[in-house]
Amino acid sequence: MSISEKAFLRPERDYRVDFFRGIALVMIFVNHIPGIMWEHFTSRNFGFSDSAEGFVFLAGLASAFAYGRLYLEGSPLVASLKAARRSGVLYLVHIALTMSVISLFIWFAMARGNGEILRQIGLGTLLTQPLDALYGVATLGNQLGYLNILPLYSALLLLLPVMLFCIRLIGLKGFLAASVAVWLAAGMLRLNIPNYPNAGGWFFNPFSWQLIFAMGLYCGFEKLRGRAAVAYSPKLYAVAVAWLLFSWAFIAFRWWYLERMIPLPSLFVGFDKTFASVPRLLHLAALVYVLAYAPSFTAISRVGRDNPLTMLGRHSLPVFAVGTFLSLWAQALRFGHDTTIAYDTILVAAGLSIQFGLARYLDWWGQVSKPAPRRVASTKPAKAEAADAAQPLPKVL
Repeated sequence: MSISEKAFLRPERDYRVDFFRGIALVMIFVNHIPGIMWEHFTSRNFGFSDSAEGFVFLAGLASAFAYGRLYLEGSPLVASLKAARRSGVLYLVHIALTMSVISLFIWFAMARGNGEILRQIGLGTLLTQPLDALYGVATLGNQLGYLNILPLYSALLLLLPVMLFCIRLIGLKGFLAASVAVWLAAGMLRLNIPNYPNAGGWFFNPFSWQLIFAMGLYCGFEKLRGRAAVAYSPKLYAVAVAWLLFSWAFIAFRWWYLERMIPLPSLFVGFDKTFASVPRLLHLAALVYVLAYAPSFTAISRVGRDNPLTMLGRHSLPVFAVGTFLSLWAQALRFGHDTTIAYDTILVAAGLSIQFGLARYLDWWGQVSKPAPRRVASTKPAKAEAADAAQPLPKVL
């Protein structure tokens, strides 16, 4: 059964989407500085999934608001073109970021007289096969270390019109089942987009990670319809909490041997990030469920627009790009040196301060550059117009 075009509501803006995206941005920044003391406090140390899964899920959720409603309410061409345009923007940001990082590390290598730093983020091919390496950068077949998530987002947005067509044709549940089938085929047959010129495939495999995006899309559409994707159940909530606790204990006590004791393919019992294995998916689903139904007295349930992390998540693309560049700069500064906790703390604090400052500036600029509204005759009640103005659509990335 397909979704009715008249079934959508205008839900109250949920600032938790931007809030959690802001948290993910902070953790991505810290995780992109390997060896730093603060990386031991990010989410990947407390469960099977990490900030990347959450980020992709939230991108799918936001896509339902930004493109899905427009597509299914009768403007599929406009929605598809908007998604393709955003995909192109992500591609251009990725290329600009990649070339900036290459320039940064070449400068550090020349300044220190040590070319080994170039191999740290996968620039060895650039030295031995420069033309092939640059061709691979342009075609997304050569993704440097820590610069491989924007190609995934770009690919998913190109696929979004196909996803929305499936939703219109076979409904949300049929679409989700088809997404699971693609994920299963990719995991069992090891399907991936090949790298070039190096061997292997994309680190974030679009055929597998589309399921995480689809999960977010599913939840977003259910929210648009004024329904919960999964209804609250005390028993299910307890199971989700138990799974989160088990995954924390698994990581904390290093129970890796348990994987070898279960006679199933690694897709179902392993922790492969490229193919989005089952334990990672279940951990993400449990985390989303627990946070979505967090008790009303908790701070999470009362997140507002002016929360600093909400502000960070609201401008996710520029913040992510700047944060990634800063994290790689921090890698270069730490390369070949014995660093202290104080030095690492200064690096993290400085990087995060720049990102929060950028987000605040973009908030301010968005206000002062907004054209003054023109008064026109309207048939809407004043309250309805005010509600519409107060409900900006979330950005995808």
